[in-house]
Amino acid sequence: MFGNPGKKQIVFVGRRNVGKSSLVNVFLGQNLTVVSDIPGTTTDPVRNPVELAPYGPALLIDTAGIDDYGELGSKRISKTIKAISGADFAVVVVDATKTLSTEEYELLNYLDKISVPFVIAANKIELGINPDLLNEIRLLSAVHYEISCKLGVGIEPLKRKVIRTLPPDDDLPFISDLVSQGDVVILVVPDEPGTRKNRLMLPQVQTIREALDKDTIVLIVKDKDLASALTSLKSGPDLIITDSQAAMRVADKIPEGIRMTTFSILMARHKGDLKTFIK
Repeated sequence: MFGNPGKKQIVFVGRRNVGKSSLVNVFLGQNLTVVSDIPGTTTDPVRNPVELAPYGPALLIDTAGIDDYGELGSKRISKTIKAISGADFAVVVVDATKTLSTEEYELLNYLDKISVPFVIAANKIELGINPDLLNEIRLLSAVHYEISCKLGVGIEPLKRKVIRTLPPDDDLPFISDLVSQGDVVILVVPDEPGTRKNRLMLPQVQTIREALDKDTIVLIVKDKDLASALTSLKSGPDLIITDSQAAMRVADKIPEGIRMTTFSILMARHKGDLKTFIK
């Protein structure tokens, strides 16, 4: 699947030059994707991370037109279909002044077939709205919004619909359900050859972020400094999290009764079925 793990993916699809890239830019609040009057400007899927309030992080995917042609066009369409297949939601952008094409009907049928929820965004209403298009959409019983990327009309209701329709994040939290406000959490990070200089690994960063959001006290130490960190505390920590490579060394240094786990175990629990993994 495309994209970053944990981020819901919203794919923007439609014919060439209907305004997919313009709509992505409006969602992003900045001009990050290339917009041109020349059809076929977008070739490969373009992925843009965004924070959709109040939903959270998501990935907006701009795609090539489904009506592209030629050998290169077929390859682009194939990449677009792959992006659609990995999406959590689709925004089908159509030209408000025209009627639905054969490619658009096929696209809508495909989204239904693979159970990807979608909404139709009829763009360019500043040029008028084709009543035949509205009749076609009604016959499909599809939800649609009439918008103008150029004038910024109808965008907010569309965004609210997308956010409301996105599936909830079923992943377990990283540690927020394991600690409480005021708890002391010690993170033991490796200090070994092969560790990237000046870098924390993603599980370590996620742990720190969730721990701070939970209003816990976070201490970050190397395993050689763990003993002095424990001595400096008036009472023992509520949780120790270590790199799996140092797990045995850390376990030998901590008193009985202090909970300990590893970043790998937390990640396995976060993304999978830990009970099955244990078996």
